Amino acid sequence: MRPSHVCEALHHLVRIRQPVFLWGPPGVGKSRLVADVARRQGRKLHDLRAVLLDPVDLRGLPRISDDGITSWCVPEFLPHPQDTEEGILFLDELNAAPPLVQAACYQLILDRRVGQYRLPDGWAVVAAGNRESDRAVTYRMPSALANRMVHLDVECHIDDWLGPCQRHPRGHPGLFALPAAPAA
Repeated sequence: MRPSHVCEALHHLVRIRQPVFLWGPPGVGKSRLVADVARRQGRKLHDLRAVLLDPVDLRGLPRISDDGITSWCVPEFLPHPQDTEEGILFLDELNAAPPLVQAACYQLILDRRVGQYRLPDGWAVVAAGNRESDRAVTYRMPSALANRMVHLDVECHIDDWLGPCQRHPRGHPGLFALPAAPAA
């Protein structure tokens, strides 16, 4: 899909909190599309690089009460359970994460919870990653995880990157211009 079409689809899917996975080559702008949708909808964005997690990181650290009962402290990188603002939890490079980390994301994506932690109601989950054909670091995504999301393939399309859906963060239109041909 062209980035402008992905942007439009993301607007709708995020509003209904349908988990989404964006596929595309490195550098095509998957992360930027998610950030743009969050900004346009006035949502917070928690950009989490799944490839940097260990399987137990999503659960948090244990705390033992005076009664000897263990509870789990919510990791700071997840939205706070009492957060009333709407947001997007962006699991970038999810399929570059080892299979055990991907498995730890199953419950978060499907049930919107991990252990005692519950994702706040106004939050949507969006993930992204490269395809095996991109020769990037990837692990095959288990079907149990893949089946939990809508999948969108992001294509590189120059007209969309020069158009209104995406702007360079510093607003320099010259960054997109081709260099002038050398004088003869």
